[in-house]
Amino acid sequence: MTLREALAAGEFALTAELTAPLSPDAEAVRRTARVLAPLVHAANVTDNQAASVKISPLASSVWLVEEGLEPVLQLTTRDRNVLALQADLLGASTLGVRAVMALSGDPLAVGKYESLATHVRDVDSVGLVRLVAEMNAGRLAAGETLEQPTDFFILSAANPFLDSVERLEAKLDAGVQGFQTNIVYDVEGFAEWFTPLVAAGVPQRAPVLVGVTPPRSFRTLQHLHDNIPGVQVDTATFNRMEGLEGDEAKAAGVEIAVDVLRQLRELSGVAGVHLMAPGWEAEAIPRVVGREALGIRP
Repeated sequence: MTLREALAAGEFALTAELTAPLSPDAEAVRRTARVLAPLVHAANVTDNQAASVKISPLASSVWLVEEGLEPVLQLTTRDRNVLALQADLLGASTLGVRAVMALSGDPLAVGKYESLATHVRDVDSVGLVRLVAEMNAGRLAAGETLEQPTDFFILSAANPFLDSVERLEAKLDAGVQGFQTNIVYDVEGFAEWFTPLVAAGVPQRAPVLVGVTPPRSFRTLQHLHDNIPGVQVDTATFNRMEGLEGDEAKAAGVEIAVDVLRQLRELSGVAGVHLMAPGWEAEAIPRVVGREALGIRP
């Protein structure tokens, strides 16, 4: 069952994030894909995450397909003009990719390439959504007709505490069919932000998967809270990680993620979760999903 089918059937969906490596090592991607395949409905493959060079998400997507795990192709407008975006999307379609995450991309200043690379500004994330929707309808940007239209499930980002109802409605009007949010720890605060979205019908028009990350350390939490827009770590979560290190910290991080996930399942309008554990996906995600009390199986 694909992610699109699971969401249409009303299942509580699980997606993961698979960070592409720097070195051209297919087996590293395949190994993680094999671990995640029985646990989640699909996995995002990142596109030069944090404005740093990684293996192409197109290559990673092929390896995921071959390992039986549905890829969600992340595609950023930062690095490609409209020609390249459409070429990559056509290529992805021929390779079996059926889900796309349309992103603007992290600013170049986040990584090491600000003085070396050009930030392409042909379209932003909303413009990319429109581009994909047009390709699904059989049209390219310059008016060319596709004899075989693409059939992408179009996802985009939603930023808790920051994005307004109007911002997300603009994405819906452009063609978004699903949202994945940034990381949530403060579920009570998230609910306050999310309730007006439910009232406006946003989750009814496009299912919302909420970002959940098991922290590996107190320092990780502090970094997320201080540097990632929209991520708010509550005092109780900080207290649970304070003073812990190594395996003890990892175990506490998994417990935090499981608790957040359970709370999110009780919120009206939440269609699933998007699990992110950069650098330890193959270890952390099975520990979160594998908890018998969780009661979730794709």
